[in-house]
Amino acid sequence: MVASRDEKKTLVEMLRWRAAHEGDAAAYIFLEDGEREGARLSFAELDRRARAIAARLQKTTRPGERALILYPPSLDYVASFFGCLYAGVIAVPAYPPNPTRLQRTLPRLQAIVDDARATVALTTEMIAQMADFLAMQSPGLGKLSWIATDVIEADEAALASWTAPQIDEESLAFLQYTSGSTGSPKGVMLDHRTLLKNETLIELGYRAKPDDVIVSWLPLYHDMGLIGGVLLPVFNGCSSVLMSPLDFLKKPQRWLEAFTKYKGTLSAAPNFAFDLCVRRVPEDVRDGLDLSNWEVACNGAEPVRMETQARFSDYFAPSGFQPGAFSPSYGLAEVGLLVSTPERMVEPVELEVEGTMWPSCGRPVGDFEVRIVHPDTLEVCDEGEVGEIWLAGGSVARGYWERPEVNREVFGARLEGSDQTYLRTGDLGAMVGGELVVTGRLKDLIVIRGANHYPQDLEATVEGVDAALRPGCGAAFAWTVEGEERLVVVHELEKDAVERAPHLIEAVRAALVATHEVNPFDVVLIKARSIEKTSSGKIQRRATRNAYEAGTLEVVASARELAEAGEPVAAAPEEAAGAPREERSEAVSEAPHVRAVGEVARWLRVRVAEEAGVSEMTVSLRSPFANYGLGSAEAVGLVGELEEAFGVSLAATTLYDFPTIAQLARHVEMMRADATSSPCATPADAATSQPARRTSATGQEGAVAIVGMACRFPAAEGVEAFWRLLSEGKSGITEVPAWRWKKEDYLEATAVGFDVMVTPRAGFVDGVEAFDASFFGISPREARAMDPQQRLMMEVAWHALEDAGFNAELLAGSRTGVFVGQSGSDFARLYQGAAVRAGTGLSASITANRLSYAWDLRGPSQTVDTACSSSLVALDQAVLNLRAGRCDQAVVGGVNAIFDPQVSVAFSQAGMLSPDGLCKTFDAGANGYVRGEGCGAVVLKRLEDAVAAGDRIWAVVRGVAVNQDGQTNGLTAPNGHAQQAVIRQAWEDAGVDPALAGYVEAHGTGTELGDAIEARSLQTVFGAGRSSGAATVALGSVKTNVGHLEAAAGMAGLIKTALMLSQKTIAPHLNFERPNPACELDGSALDVVTEARHWELAEGQARRAGLSGFGFGGTNVHVVIEEAPAASARADVAQPGLSAYERRRFWPNADQMLDRLAALKDED
Repeated sequence: MVASRDEKKTLVEMLRWRAAHEGDAAAYIFLEDGEREGARLSFAELDRRARAIAARLQKTTRPGERALILYPPSLDYVASFFGCLYAGVIAVPAYPPNPTRLQRTLPRLQAIVDDARATVALTTEMIAQMADFLAMQSPGLGKLSWIATDVIEADEAALASWTAPQIDEESLAFLQYTSGSTGSPKGVMLDHRTLLKNETLIELGYRAKPDDVIVSWLPLYHDMGLIGGVLLPVFNGCSSVLMSPLDFLKKPQRWLEAFTKYKGTLSAAPNFAFDLCVRRVPEDVRDGLDLSNWEVACNGAEPVRMETQARFSDYFAPSGFQPGAFSPSYGLAEVGLLVSTPERMVEPVELEVEGTMWPSCGRPVGDFEVRIVHPDTLEVCDEGEVGEIWLAGGSVARGYWERPEVNREVFGARLEGSDQTYLRTGDLGAMVGGELVVTGRLKDLIVIRGANHYPQDLEATVEGVDAALRPGCGAAFAWTVEGEERLVVVHELEKDAVERAPHLIEAVRAALVATHEVNPFDVVLIKARSIEKTSSGKIQRRATRNAYEAGTLEVVASARELAEAGEPVAAAPEEAAGAPREERSEAVSEAPHVRAVGEVARWLRVRVAEEAGVSEMTVSLRSPFANYGLGSAEAVGLVGELEEAFGVSLAATTLYDFPTIAQLARHVEMMRADATSSPCATPADAATSQPARRTSATGQEGAVAIVGMACRFPAAEGVEAFWRLLSEGKSGITEVPAWRWKKEDYLEATAVGFDVMVTPRAGFVDGVEAFDASFFGISPREARAMDPQQRLMMEVAWHALEDAGFNAELLAGSRTGVFVGQSGSDFARLYQGAAVRAGTGLSASITANRLSYAWDLRGPSQTVDTACSSSLVALDQAVLNLRAGRCDQAVVGGVNAIFDPQVSVAFSQAGMLSPDGLCKTFDAGANGYVRGEGCGAVVLKRLEDAVAAGDRIWAVVRGVAVNQDGQTNGLTAPNGHAQQAVIRQAWEDAGVDPALAGYVEAHGTGTELGDAIEARSLQTVFGAGRSSGAATVALGSVKTNVGHLEAAAGMAGLIKTALMLSQKTIAPHLNFERPNPACELDGSALDVVTEARHWELAEGQARRAGLSGFGFGGTNVHVVIEEAPAASARADVAQPGLSAYERRRFWPNADQMLDRLAALKDED
């Protein structure tokens, strides 16, 4: 660089020199609305503006006084900042108060004014005119002298009146107020020496050059925005393109478009900004970007995530972005800005620290001395050991403004036996091979029972519980209770979810236990937009903790308050007194040997209260243990204590099998009962079991034949196409068709965290919007008001009836039942047509009734909604009615249609959907399910009737059972014990030993916990009594092919299983690479089949399969299916069918079929 530049001792001298030598060079460009070039400043123009503002300041303000800088993002901010320096006045960068949120923004501004003892405020004319109003809200602001700088003319008279300030390198330039998790704002004293030194380090660390172009949206009152985006051009000669943070957040592509337009090379942003770009910038916009000049993408100010950087690099690779541009950097306001960074255009790496991989923040720049110190012993840590980061040398500031005691502690730290003073950063990290790794904040770290918990991880878990918990608006912090550190979480709640607050509190507690095995002392839900944040949007955990302690949070509901009020899990008065009472459970009344719950229940209540840190009075016998935050460690420990206290032997998972005090107490009391007393069912069995409907499968008794099938599933228009998809191991998952919704609108929302879905992929049915209304005698007007689920069900049901050999004349007046599974209606939410037809067109009950009406069917007709198990519950109803003689044949179907993106948004927010858009059932990589739509229908007859009529039979339903989870650890939490019970009941109903099963079609949604519970339940039932050499039970799930069809999921599984029985072939299960260890499949009786194979059979046996469906509200179904009798079995999947509503329409359809057959013959 030019030697004369290096001789400059202050920023004033530096800008004066730059204006004299490179005056016409463009220093700053500001983009109005993030796109239009609104204003430019050359170095000479900035010099003139600064002198004019300084001249005005010098008339009323003494050197060394503090001037508040209050502007919206603009070049006026830059000019006024240098105007302060030119006047020898200490600048205090801040942000103007938000008129719509004065209660939130004014107190912090007033705190800064009070701490700095500011005497003047530089701002725009518009804001200056608000001074009296602001003073009414916050009287301290009325003491300021308000100067509007945007009306100051930089004329010759003003410039001539300016006097160069009497300052040197030790003079304070400005106070950088910090916030974050350190509580009240403290002003870091940054003198000219510190700033110029840090600019030197920035230039060195990033190898910044005069031809670099910075592109920044960071707030100008933030250290990264001011020191990195505004001061570097004056020091280095580069230029800076600036925009408002709000413009970036509204449309992140603006940042990248500015890089393209101005050939940007350097920028800095927090981690979330890069993630936001990946989620919000559409592919067509991305493909038009040119990021090939970008060489420094500093990632800092919040925890750096390598996965975010990888996603950004991959996504914007077509735009020319290079991974080496990323610079995960470390710095803090107490040194100006930068401490360490990787080299320019060197791809960032991860380093292992104490068994965990962390991003490297590179080597300390320049003469910074970094020590990693044990915060308690003040001894230097070993290589790779985590401790507090201490700094010396470099550009460490002189301390906080007028905080001598804090400065001695923070800026005057010493190692044992050393006179060298260090800055205690409060950050945790380690040195590995000379490179710095930052792992978190010392004061934010929560240590519970010897385990470290980082608040950002806990906060992420909380916000993932429900969409009503506002993203990025929560704080987790430590709270000391009787000398023990406990967890408190505070989170903002959407206004429309206030009534659900108690349920959400329980869900948050359960999620923290499940994910982190930590039981929160308190969960506090507060009003939206009321949590403490810094100017850059970071959560102020310390301030939130202080507000919690002071009782000043705007609380909607809290776990502690609910417990004290006896809601929602408070004990009844007689329970609170610990008095035994008779349980009103049928299971108990039917089990005479079960004693009233007493001693064990009282013992459990005391121990649960102790573990949860709540009053014994608030612990209910009927609330799940999860409500009290018992993690796995506490649960296993409690089981062990129970064994010792009551002399029983219990499984480690007992608290999951018996999830309430009442259930567990009954179980333990029964185990203590005299072993010689007459046997009775265990409580869980008694609650879920029912008498077997049949004791043996003799002949055709009770069996039901599937004589017709039809379907329209993703990538499978009909049974033949569906079998081809299954047998060839193909997937029907695609991206959302553009006519349904624009995927770009929902991969990220304008307001971060809202209207966001994790994947645009699902299983969609082609032509679902079309309907042959005239075929069914329905007018076009009525058809337009019909839910597409009704239309789809009509078409598919007709094809199933055709496949079974029925026509309209045979059906009319017959005792044919209709049972349809349907759950919800996207169309009803979107419908904007005439209300007169909406009553029938949008009603789910009409879906079944419309079939009965259209074909004059006189049997039972009902729509069933048990969520994901709906269509199998409908099957159960059909079987019951056929066995009872209430109908002679039945149409059973399930239907689901996806039109409203908000449903996928809600499921995404709930963490139910796979970001990959894949159901990876039973795989170690399972991370949720992918949605699917479609319709399936079967026609059933009693087996003896079907055989007598000479029907061709696809398969036989031998047994079916339905039960409910009952009370579990949560309304939607699966109950493995109930799953086992329903499977046993179905095989008992079939009169067949489960050991004879050859295949199980699992519910298998592809969630880690759900898969594990289901797999263990299947193993418990189908593995029981199997010899070590016995053949395994093949296992699969159709959801890996077509996604989770929700209400129609059971139909997809039923038709798949019937086809496999018919074709004597087991279709492959997709997306399975490594078994989920929690499923315990290795060495079990279950075998996930990944390649199509012939269904082998022992001599004298029939092929049999089980089929499960579990509703998310706890309604479970299992079906036993058997291959058709050999004489009646249907072997061909082809379904040639030809029909028309009118005779004149029939022959054109026949001609089309003949043409198609001729074409197929020619192909052969």
